[in-house]
Amino acid sequence: MKHTQRVLLLLAVLLLSLQGCAGKSSRQARMQNLGNGICQDTVSGRMWQVEKSAMTTSLQDAEQYARALRLGGYSDWRLPTVDELYDLNYLFDLFQNGDCALDRKGNYWSGEKNGEGKAGAWEISDQCDPERQYAPGTQGYIRAVRP
Repeated sequence: MKHTQRVLLLLAVLLLSLQGCAGKSSRQARMQNLGNGICQDTVSGRMWQVEKSAMTTSLQDAEQYARALRLGGYSDWRLPTVDELYDLNYLFDLFQNGDCALDRKGNYWSGEKNGEGKAGAWEISDQCDPERQYAPGTQGYIRAVRP
């Protein structure tokens, strides 16, 4: 009986120590809210637009939106690459977003250096892992980035 109680106690402690989907990371936050509609990744230096745009249906409209954006005194905004969108979502998945709250639901436009672009959505796995997939779509929001 004592052995069973010890095993149950050990399991309870183990379960309480696991972080799960709603857990918090003990790692230091990498994102900092600059208070001017911008969050900055303190490691990469990238600045992200906090508020997403209205839904757009073409890459040309998405690129035009980013080029015309004037936010926080900056005018060099652009569409992020798929890799940059992945990195941004990964920071949130690891709870390193600090005081930055970005709505990540929905499709977002990306722009690649070769002139190609696409809209896609990030889908979390069934096991609540920080692994995401980029599923291309035909319309999306813009979350501009700089530099």
